[in-house]
Amino acid sequence: MSKAKWLALAPIGVLVIVAVVWIELLPAQRTSPSETSLQGAVKSSDGKTMEGVAVSMRADGKPYIRTTVYTDRDGTYYFPPLVPTLVADQYHVLAQAVGFEVGRAAVKLSAGKAVEQDFTLRPLKDFSLQLSGIEWSASLPEGTPQDRRAKRILHMNCNQCHAMGFVLQNRFDARGWRIIVNHMQTASFNGGILGEGDPDPFMRGYAEEIVEYLTRVAGPNSALTYKPLPRVTGDATQIVVTEYDVSPGHLPNYRVNQNGDDWSLGTPSHYEGRAVHDGAVDLEGNFWFTDNVLPYRSIGKVEPRTGRVTDYRHRSRRDGGTVNVHDINVDQEGNIWFNNGRDGTLDKFDPKTETFHHFPQPASGPGAGVGGLVGVDSKGNIWGRFGGRTIRKFDEKMGIYHSVADPKQPGGAAKLNPKTGEYTYYYAVSPAGTNYSIGIDAEDNAWFTQSGFDRLGFVDSRTGKVSEVSMSAPDNDDVLHTALDTEIISRFEPVRAGATGPPWQKGPRRQTQSHWTALRFTRDKTQFKHQWFTLSKSGAIAKVDIRTKQVTEYPLPHAYSFPYQLTVDKNYMVWVTGMNTDRVFKFNPSTERWTEYPLPTLGTDSRHIDVDNSTELPTVWVSYWGGPNKVARIQFRTEAAYRVIGGR
Repeated sequence: MSKAKWLALAPIGVLVIVAVVWIELLPAQRTSPSETSLQGAVKSSDGKTMEGVAVSMRADGKPYIRTTVYTDRDGTYYFPPLVPTLVADQYHVLAQAVGFEVGRAAVKLSAGKAVEQDFTLRPLKDFSLQLSGIEWSASLPEGTPQDRRAKRILHMNCNQCHAMGFVLQNRFDARGWRIIVNHMQTASFNGGILGEGDPDPFMRGYAEEIVEYLTRVAGPNSALTYKPLPRVTGDATQIVVTEYDVSPGHLPNYRVNQNGDDWSLGTPSHYEGRAVHDGAVDLEGNFWFTDNVLPYRSIGKVEPRTGRVTDYRHRSRRDGGTVNVHDINVDQEGNIWFNNGRDGTLDKFDPKTETFHHFPQPASGPGAGVGGLVGVDSKGNIWGRFGGRTIRKFDEKMGIYHSVADPKQPGGAAKLNPKTGEYTYYYAVSPAGTNYSIGIDAEDNAWFTQSGFDRLGFVDSRTGKVSEVSMSAPDNDDVLHTALDTEIISRFEPVRAGATGPPWQKGPRRQTQSHWTALRFTRDKTQFKHQWFTLSKSGAIAKVDIRTKQVTEYPLPHAYSFPYQLTVDKNYMVWVTGMNTDRVFKFNPSTERWTEYPLPTLGTDSRHIDVDNSTELPTVWVSYWGGPNKVARIQFRTEAAYRVIGGR
């Protein structure tokens, strides 16, 4: 980088050199206990060995990288070796398992020398603060039809904006919960206030049921039977998770104080450091992330071999402000594509020249921003979705304004030709105020989701014809429906990205963005005949046959996991992040079996996942949108760990 470029970037970003990194596990299975830097055993106070305990190490005074391994069936653990030239002196080590006190140690390490550190963990009487969102959800009562309904409504209308751990670790009486629920009726996704005259009609309609339920299960005198998930076992423990702290763009070198490292402190709030939303692996193995909240950064890059984080700021052509970015992807030439949240365009960053390129929409376009994930087809065209126009109406019975989709501008999918700068628009069959995500299947067809309506839009790559697939099935729902549901859905449309709605919603949300990244590393292309989606609200994933449009659904291992994003790797394994779980899930379509991999941070609220197919065993990357403000890399030590089926 030239001096001029560095000076231009210095005020807007941070270039952090980390004092310690771990030797790359490439191939991952070559690391063994004989090469370790730190090893030991974990047992409980009764002398029993403990499998699946998270042991995390962070360099003292160097808050940029944390590495975590898990104990095996003998209760032992071992870390990868240190890079000899980049070794810190003092390290803080935590051993953590839900239901036990945190094991803490300070150790001195040096390259080429293994250190032994054992832990004995004592059980806790009250371990509620250690629970993840999914464990809180599992602990909520649902023994009666009324409780089961209230639990579903709570998750359907609240879990979209945050995981349940942050909410349920608190206790309020009816007045307190009512204040919170009333506020949430007018709060936007990013915390802004929409105004008293514009409450969400579903939150308003279900407010009393939600308040009554929360008061009973999370009131001052409430008592729950906590239901922690079992710790992972077997080959699912054979992973190494490396987490990279990302400072806020406007606060270089700042580390979020409560960042989920220490589970005993509970689930952290979003609002100290939330910024990292989506991510993508480039052709060199670097991880690019987006910032859709904080100033002075639009996108950033994490270099895994050094831990260096670089920020880049894009200026709006409209008003000169920092462009906020939600979606990101990489094309076949290594260019970084993203949605311009201020100008409503698809823009490009060239990593070689470190320059941004703007692609304005024509005046004849639909007048809506293009984004909703960024798809890349095999020809290098860039795809995004655009929302429909809405009509503002007043509901006299509830006394509120609300929006309905305008059939004259239904939204749909947009394709950008990077060589010509030309946008082509494909309009949805049925209107929706929000068309949420875009994805490209193995035959270059484009798919977009209408989450609030349980619909999928489809653009045929050969003909340009647009069709749709309905996934709605209210009659197949397994909870109590009431006259209130019928009344609300007859008067209001769930147009706000499907964030709220009736209890039977499935919420098709995110999908496989592009298949070219997996197809370039495999010779067997016959399996790539489906497009995969998450069904966030029904806690499932779905595959759609790209020829017949037949839909097959697969529930996740735990209800209310809220699967948000998925991707398919070169071996046709489906990787899923559940924002309410602090876990990553792998689904094997051949066996229809799930494997769960834990994330070592509490409150990750993960909404995006990507896979680096260039490594021998695909490397999984996850961005944390919750309070931790990190990105994580998951590497697999053994082939068996990668392919394990049915493990926990």
